[in-house]
Amino acid sequence: MQVDPLSYVAAGLYWALILCWLVILLFYWREHRRLTALSPMVGTMLVVVFLDGARTLLESVYFGTWYTARTGLIPRFLYDLLSEPRYVLVPKVLNLLAALMIIGVLVRRWFPDLAAEMERQQRTEQLYAELQTAHDELQAAQESRDALTHMIVHDMRTPLTSVITGLQTVQQVGEDPALREEFVEGALVGANRLLGMVNNLLDISKMESGQMVLNQDAFPVSEAIREAADTVEALTREKGITLRLELGPGGEDARVCADREIVRRVLVNLIGNALKFTPEGGSIAVRSEPGPGGVVCVSVTDTGPGIAPEHQARIFDKFYQVQPGAVGGVASTGLGLSFCRMAVEAHGGRIGVDSAPGQGSRFWFTLPPAP
Repeated sequence: MQVDPLSYVAAGLYWALILCWLVILLFYWREHRRLTALSPMVGTMLVVVFLDGARTLLESVYFGTWYTARTGLIPRFLYDLLSEPRYVLVPKVLNLLAALMIIGVLVRRWFPDLAAEMERQQRTEQLYAELQTAHDELQAAQESRDALTHMIVHDMRTPLTSVITGLQTVQQVGEDPALREEFVEGALVGANRLLGMVNNLLDISKMESGQMVLNQDAFPVSEAIREAADTVEALTREKGITLRLELGPGGEDARVCADREIVRRVLVNLIGNALKFTPEGGSIAVRSEPGPGGVVCVSVTDTGPGIAPEHQARIFDKFYQVQPGAVGGVASTGLGLSFCRMAVEAHGGRIGVDSAPGQGSRFWFTLPPAP
Protein backbone atom coordinates (compact mmCIF):
# COMPACT_ATOMS: atom_id res chain seq x y z
CA MET A 1 0.00 0.00 0.00
CA GLN A 2 1.42 3.30 -1.07
CA VAL A 3 1.47 5.84 1.78
CA ASP A 4 0.60 9.46 1.17
CA PRO A 5 3.56 11.68 2.24
CA LEU A 6 1.05 13.92 4.00
CA SER A 7 0.41 11.06 6.44
CA TYR A 8 4.03 11.37 7.63
CA VAL A 9 3.59 15.11 8.05
CA ALA A 10 0.29 14.64 9.92
CA ALA A 11 1.80 11.98 12.18
CA GLY A 12 4.76 14.23 12.96
CA LEU A 13 2.52 17.21 13.71
CA TYR A 14 0.30 15.17 16.02
CA TRP A 15 3.26 13.76 18.00
CA ALA A 16 4.77 17.25 18.27
CA LEU A 17 1.39 18.45 19.53
CA ILE A 18 1.33 15.56 22.03
CA LEU A 19 4.77 16.53 23.33
CA CYS A 20 3.72 20.20 23.70
CA TRP A 21 0.57 19.31 25.59
CA LEU A 22 2.51 16.99 27.91
CA VAL A 23 4.82 19.88 28.83
CA ILE A 24 1.87 22.24 29.27
CA LEU A 25 -0.10 19.80 31.45
CA LEU A 26 2.98 19.11 33.55
CA PHE A 27 3.37 22.85 34.10
CA TYR A 28 -0.33 23.18 35.04
CA TRP A 29 0.03 20.31 37.50
CA ARG A 30 3.05 21.82 39.20
CA GLU A 31 1.66 25.40 39.40
CA HIS A 32 -1.89 24.53 40.40
CA ARG A 33 -1.36 24.67 44.18
CA ARG A 34 0.62 27.91 44.11
CA LEU A 35 -1.84 29.69 41.84
CA THR A 36 -4.83 28.42 43.84
CA ALA A 37 -3.28 29.98 46.95
CA LEU A 38 -3.23 33.32 45.15
CA SER A 39 -6.83 33.09 43.98
CA PRO A 40 -9.34 30.19 44.09
CA MET A 41 -10.82 31.40 40.80
CA VAL A 42 -7.43 31.16 39.11
CA GLY A 43 -7.07 27.61 40.46
CA THR A 44 -10.51 26.67 39.17
CA MET A 45 -9.79 28.11 35.73
CA LEU A 46 -6.53 26.17 35.73
CA VAL A 47 -8.48 22.93 36.34
CA VAL A 48 -10.78 23.78 33.42
CA VAL A 49 -7.82 24.46 31.14
CA PHE A 50 -6.14 21.24 32.38
CA LEU A 51 -9.22 19.16 31.50
CA ASP A 52 -9.48 20.77 28.08
CA GLY A 53 -5.77 20.18 27.54
CA ALA A 54 -6.08 16.54 28.62
CA ARG A 55 -8.94 16.12 26.12
CA THR A 56 -6.80 17.63 23.36
CA LEU A 57 -3.88 15.38 24.37
CA LEU A 58 -5.95 12.17 24.23
CA GLU A 59 -7.49 13.21 20.92
CA SER A 60 -4.00 13.93 19.57
CA VAL A 61 -2.79 10.50 20.77
CA TYR A 62 -5.70 8.87 18.93
CA PHE A 63 -5.05 10.62 15.60
CA GLY A 64 -1.27 10.49 16.02
CA THR A 65 -1.44 6.70 16.46
CA TRP A 66 -3.83 6.42 13.50
CA TYR A 67 -1.58 8.37 11.12
CA THR A 68 1.61 6.71 12.40
CA ALA A 69 0.09 3.23 11.92
CA ARG A 70 -0.97 4.26 8.42
CA THR A 71 2.63 5.08 7.54
CA GLY A 72 3.78 1.68 8.81
CA LEU A 73 6.07 3.06 11.47
CA ILE A 74 4.06 1.09 14.05
CA PRO A 75 2.00 -2.11 13.54
CA ARG A 76 -0.53 -1.48 10.78
CA PHE A 77 -3.32 -3.38 12.57
CA LEU A 78 -3.71 -0.33 14.79
CA TYR A 79 -4.70 1.65 11.70
CA ASP A 80 -7.31 -0.94 10.77
CA LEU A 81 -8.53 -1.10 14.40
CA LEU A 82 -8.86 2.63 14.86
CA SER A 83 -10.54 2.97 11.48
CA GLU A 84 -13.49 0.83 12.58
CA PRO A 85 -16.68 2.90 13.04
CA ARG A 86 -17.00 1.99 16.72
CA TYR A 87 -13.55 3.38 17.48
CA VAL A 88 -14.03 6.45 15.34
CA LEU A 89 -16.47 7.61 18.02
CA VAL A 90 -13.70 7.64 20.66
CA PRO A 91 -12.63 11.28 20.06
CA LYS A 92 -16.27 12.39 20.16
CA VAL A 93 -16.83 10.53 23.43
CA LEU A 94 -13.65 12.09 24.86
CA ASN A 95 -14.90 15.56 23.89
CA LEU A 96 -18.28 14.86 25.51
CA LEU A 97 -16.72 13.54 28.74
CA ALA A 98 -14.35 16.52 28.92
CA ALA A 99 -17.23 18.96 28.38
CA LEU A 100 -19.30 17.29 31.13
CA MET A 101 -16.34 17.38 33.52
CA ILE A 102 -15.72 21.05 32.73
CA ILE A 103 -19.40 21.85 33.35
CA GLY A 104 -19.19 19.96 36.66
CA VAL A 105 -16.13 21.97 37.72
CA LEU A 106 -17.82 25.22 36.78
CA VAL A 107 -20.95 24.36 38.72
CA ARG A 108 -19.16 23.03 41.82
CA ARG A 109 -16.24 25.43 42.02
CA TRP A 110 -16.33 28.32 39.55
CA PHE A 111 -19.66 29.87 40.49
CA PRO A 112 -19.13 29.50 44.29
CA ASP A 113 -15.62 30.92 43.85
CA LEU A 114 -17.05 33.76 41.76
CA ALA A 115 -19.60 34.57 44.45
CA ALA A 116 -16.88 34.45 47.12
CA GLU A 117 -14.64 36.67 44.99
CA MET A 118 -17.42 39.22 44.51
CA GLU A 119 -18.05 39.19 48.26
CA ARG A 120 -14.33 39.72 48.92
CA GLN A 121 -14.30 42.56 46.40
CA GLN A 122 -17.30 44.18 48.07
CA ARG A 123 -15.64 43.74 51.45
CA THR A 124 -12.45 45.28 50.07
CA GLU A 125 -14.39 48.23 48.71
CA GLN A 126 -16.17 48.57 52.07
CA LEU A 127 -12.85 48.48 53.94
CA TYR A 128 -11.45 51.05 51.53
CA ALA A 129 -14.48 53.27 52.10
CA GLU A 130 -14.08 52.85 55.88
CA LEU A 131 -10.38 53.63 55.58
CA GLN A 132 -11.18 56.72 53.51
CA THR A 133 -13.76 57.80 56.09
CA ALA A 134 -11.27 57.23 58.91
CA HIS A 135 -8.69 59.25 56.97
CA ASP A 136 -11.17 62.08 56.46
CA GLU A 137 -12.13 61.99 60.15
CA LEU A 138 -8.47 62.01 61.15
CA GLN A 139 -7.83 64.94 58.85
CA ALA A 140 -10.88 66.74 60.24
CA ALA A 141 -9.70 66.00 63.78
CA GLN A 142 -6.28 67.40 62.89
CA GLU A 143 -7.87 70.55 61.50
CA SER A 144 -10.14 70.81 64.56
CA ARG A 145 -7.14 70.39 66.86
CA ASP A 146 -5.27 73.14 65.05
CA ALA A 147 -8.36 75.38 65.15
CA LEU A 148 -8.89 74.57 68.83
CA THR A 149 -5.27 75.36 69.69
CA HIS A 150 -5.54 78.68 67.88
CA MET A 151 -8.87 79.44 69.57
CA ILE A 152 -7.65 78.62 73.08
CA VAL A 153 -4.44 80.59 72.65
CA HIS A 154 -6.39 83.53 71.21
CA ASP A 155 -9.09 83.47 73.91
CA MET A 156 -6.64 83.09 76.77
CA ARG A 157 -4.60 85.99 75.47
CA THR A 158 -7.38 88.45 76.32
CA PRO A 159 -7.42 87.90 80.11
CA LEU A 160 -3.66 87.45 80.14
CA THR A 161 -3.28 90.82 78.42
CA SER A 162 -5.52 92.46 81.03
CA VAL A 163 -3.35 90.99 83.81
CA ILE A 164 -0.12 92.25 82.25
CA THR A 165 -1.58 95.63 81.37
CA GLY A 166 -2.97 96.10 84.88
CA LEU A 167 0.31 95.22 86.55
CA GLN A 168 2.35 97.40 84.19
CA THR A 169 0.00 100.32 84.81
CA VAL A 170 0.32 99.86 88.59
CA GLN A 171 4.07 100.33 88.19
CA GLN A 172 3.50 103.63 86.41
CA VAL A 173 0.73 105.29 88.43
CA GLY A 174 2.94 106.06 91.36
CA GLU A 175 1.35 106.44 94.77
CA ASP A 176 -2.28 107.06 93.76
CA PRO A 177 -4.15 104.44 95.84
CA ALA A 178 -7.40 104.70 93.88
CA LEU A 179 -5.75 104.05 90.53
CA ARG A 180 -3.62 101.27 91.95
CA GLU A 181 -6.68 99.57 93.39
CA GLU A 182 -8.58 99.92 90.12
CA PHE A 183 -5.86 98.37 87.98
CA VAL A 184 -5.05 95.64 90.50
CA GLU A 185 -8.75 94.73 90.51
CA GLY A 186 -8.71 94.60 86.68
CA ALA A 187 -5.66 92.35 86.76
CA LEU A 188 -7.34 90.05 89.28
CA VAL A 189 -10.45 89.83 87.09
CA GLY A 190 -8.29 88.81 84.11
CA ALA A 191 -6.36 86.31 86.22
CA ASN A 192 -9.59 84.75 87.48
CA ARG A 193 -10.90 84.44 83.93
CA LEU A 194 -7.70 82.73 82.85
CA LEU A 195 -7.78 80.44 85.87
CA GLY A 196 -11.39 79.52 85.12
CA MET A 197 -10.51 78.53 81.56
CA VAL A 198 -7.61 76.36 82.72
CA ASN A 199 -9.75 74.74 85.43
CA ASN A 200 -12.46 73.95 82.89
CA LEU A 201 -9.96 72.28 80.59
CA LEU A 202 -8.44 70.20 83.39
CA ASP A 203 -11.74 69.21 85.03
CA ILE A 204 -13.39 68.19 81.77
CA SER A 205 -10.41 65.96 81.06
CA LYS A 206 -10.72 64.42 84.54
CA MET A 207 -14.46 63.85 84.20
CA GLU A 208 -14.06 62.26 80.76
CA SER A 209 -11.45 59.84 82.11
CA GLY A 210 -13.44 59.11 85.29
CA GLN A 211 -10.75 60.57 87.56
CA MET A 212 -12.83 63.44 88.92
CA VAL A 213 -13.57 62.99 92.64
CA LEU A 214 -16.55 64.90 94.03
CA ASN A 215 -16.33 66.14 97.62
CA GLN A 216 -20.04 65.95 98.27
CA ASP A 217 -21.45 67.65 101.33
CA ALA A 218 -24.79 69.07 102.51
CA PHE A 219 -25.01 72.87 102.34
CA PRO A 220 -27.54 75.60 101.52
CA VAL A 221 -27.48 76.24 97.78
CA SER A 222 -27.99 79.96 98.51
CA GLU A 223 -24.43 80.09 99.88
CA ALA A 224 -22.97 78.84 96.59
CA ILE A 225 -25.13 81.34 94.72
CA ARG A 226 -23.86 84.26 96.82
CA GLU A 227 -20.26 83.11 96.46
CA ALA A 228 -20.65 82.92 92.68
CA ALA A 229 -22.24 86.40 92.65
CA ASP A 230 -19.29 87.79 94.61
CA THR A 231 -16.88 86.21 92.12
CA VAL A 232 -18.46 87.92 89.11
CA GLU A 233 -19.31 91.18 90.84
CA ALA A 234 -16.48 93.06 89.18
CA LEU A 235 -17.55 91.83 85.74
CA THR A 236 -21.15 92.87 86.24
CA ARG A 237 -20.07 96.29 87.47
CA GLU A 238 -17.69 96.62 84.52
CA LYS A 239 -20.50 95.98 82.01
CA GLY A 240 -23.17 97.92 83.89
CA ILE A 241 -25.39 94.86 84.30
CA THR A 242 -27.71 94.29 87.27
CA LEU A 243 -27.34 90.90 88.97
CA ARG A 244 -30.33 89.88 91.10
CA LEU A 245 -30.52 86.92 93.46
CA GLU A 246 -34.09 85.64 93.61
CA LEU A 247 -34.30 82.98 96.29
CA GLY A 248 -37.97 82.06 96.08
CA PRO A 249 -40.10 80.24 98.66
CA GLY A 250 -38.04 77.35 99.90
CA GLY A 251 -35.04 78.47 97.89
CA GLU A 252 -33.31 80.39 100.69
CA ASP A 253 -33.03 77.39 102.96
CA ALA A 254 -32.88 74.68 100.26
CA ARG A 255 -30.01 72.33 101.04
CA VAL A 256 -28.32 70.16 98.44
CA CYS A 257 -25.89 67.26 98.57
CA ALA A 258 -23.10 68.20 96.18
CA ASP A 259 -19.54 69.38 95.79
CA ARG A 260 -19.75 72.99 96.94
CA GLU A 261 -16.82 74.26 94.88
CA ILE A 262 -18.06 72.52 91.73
CA VAL A 263 -21.55 74.00 92.18
CA ARG A 264 -20.05 77.47 92.66
CA ARG A 265 -18.04 77.08 89.46
CA VAL A 266 -21.11 75.88 87.55
CA LEU A 267 -22.90 79.05 88.65
CA VAL A 268 -19.91 81.23 87.77
CA ASN A 269 -19.83 79.70 84.29
CA LEU A 270 -23.56 80.17 83.75
CA ILE A 271 -23.51 83.76 85.00
CA GLY A 272 -20.37 84.47 82.97
CA ASN A 273 -22.08 83.03 79.90
CA ALA A 274 -25.05 85.34 80.52
CA LEU A 275 -22.67 88.29 80.86
CA LYS A 276 -21.26 87.65 77.39
CA PHE A 277 -24.59 88.18 75.68
CA THR A 278 -26.45 90.56 77.96
CA PRO A 279 -26.11 94.14 76.67
CA GLU A 280 -25.02 97.02 78.87
CA GLY A 281 -27.84 98.07 81.18
CA GLY A 282 -29.44 94.61 81.07
CA SER A 283 -30.05 92.29 83.98
CA ILE A 284 -29.33 88.75 85.09
CA ALA A 285 -31.41 86.88 87.65
CA VAL A 286 -30.21 83.85 89.62
CA ARG A 287 -33.04 81.90 91.19
CA SER A 288 -33.33 78.76 93.34
CA GLU A 289 -36.54 76.93 94.08
CA PRO A 290 -37.83 73.44 94.82
CA GLY A 291 -38.20 71.29 91.73
CA PRO A 292 -40.29 68.23 90.92
CA GLY A 293 -39.41 65.06 92.77
CA GLY A 294 -37.77 66.91 95.65
CA VAL A 295 -34.78 68.20 93.67
CA VAL A 296 -33.49 71.75 93.96
CA CYS A 297 -33.70 73.77 90.74
CA VAL A 298 -31.27 76.65 90.12
CA SER A 299 -31.66 78.93 87.10
CA VAL A 300 -29.79 81.85 85.51
CA THR A 301 -31.95 84.14 83.35
CA ASP A 302 -30.59 86.96 81.18
CA THR A 303 -32.01 89.68 78.96
CA GLY A 304 -29.71 88.92 76.04
CA PRO A 305 -30.62 88.25 72.39
CA GLY A 306 -31.70 84.65 73.02
CA ILE A 307 -30.55 81.44 71.33
CA ALA A 308 -31.87 80.03 68.07
CA PRO A 309 -33.35 76.49 68.28
CA GLU A 310 -30.63 75.01 66.04
CA HIS A 311 -27.98 76.04 68.57
CA GLN A 312 -29.82 74.88 71.68
CA ALA A 313 -29.35 71.18 70.89
CA ARG A 314 -25.55 71.53 70.76
CA ILE A 315 -24.86 74.39 73.13
CA PHE A 316 -23.59 72.05 75.88
CA ASP A 317 -21.23 70.22 73.50
CA LYS A 318 -17.52 70.44 74.05
CA PHE A 319 -15.92 73.47 72.32
CA TYR A 320 -19.23 74.51 70.75
CA GLN A 321 -19.86 78.24 70.55
CA VAL A 322 -22.83 80.15 69.17
CA GLN A 323 -20.41 82.92 68.22
CA PRO A 324 -16.80 81.68 68.06
CA GLY A 325 -14.12 83.55 69.94
CA ALA A 326 -14.52 86.46 72.28
CA VAL A 327 -18.02 87.88 72.47
CA GLY A 328 -18.64 91.34 73.76
CA GLY A 329 -15.06 91.53 75.02
CA VAL A 330 -15.38 88.42 77.23
CA ALA A 331 -13.03 85.57 76.30
CA SER A 332 -14.34 82.05 75.79
CA THR A 333 -12.96 78.62 74.93
CA GLY A 334 -16.35 77.01 74.39
CA LEU A 335 -15.79 74.79 77.45
CA GLY A 336 -17.83 76.54 80.15
CA LEU A 337 -21.24 75.08 79.31
CA SER A 338 -19.71 71.67 78.56
CA PHE A 339 -18.15 71.71 82.03
CA CYS A 340 -21.52 72.67 83.53
CA ARG A 341 -23.28 69.75 81.82
CA MET A 342 -20.69 67.18 82.88
CA ALA A 343 -20.49 68.54 86.44
CA VAL A 344 -24.29 68.55 86.93
CA GLU A 345 -24.66 65.07 85.43
CA ALA A 346 -21.86 63.81 87.69
CA HIS A 347 -24.13 64.78 90.62
CA GLY A 348 -27.07 62.92 89.06
CA GLY A 349 -28.80 66.16 88.06
CA ARG A 350 -30.11 67.56 84.80
CA ILE A 351 -29.28 70.74 82.88
CA GLY A 352 -31.05 72.58 80.08
CA VAL A 353 -31.88 75.85 78.42
CA ASP A 354 -35.12 77.65 77.61
CA SER A 355 -34.69 80.39 75.05
CA ALA A 356 -36.05 82.06 71.95
CA PRO A 357 -34.50 84.70 69.69
CA GLY A 358 -35.11 88.17 71.07
CA GLN A 359 -36.44 86.90 74.42
CA GLY A 360 -33.31 86.20 76.45
CA SER A 361 -32.23 82.83 77.83
CA ARG A 362 -32.85 80.78 80.95
CA PHE A 363 -30.26 78.17 81.85
CA TRP A 364 -31.30 75.79 84.62
CA PHE A 365 -29.96 72.75 86.42
CA THR A 366 -31.09 70.48 89.22
CA LEU A 367 -29.24 69.05 92.21
CA PRO A 368 -30.19 66.26 94.60
CA PRO A 369 -31.53 67.47 97.98
CA ALA A 370 -29.58 66.87 101.16
CA PRO A 371 -30.92 63.92 103.18
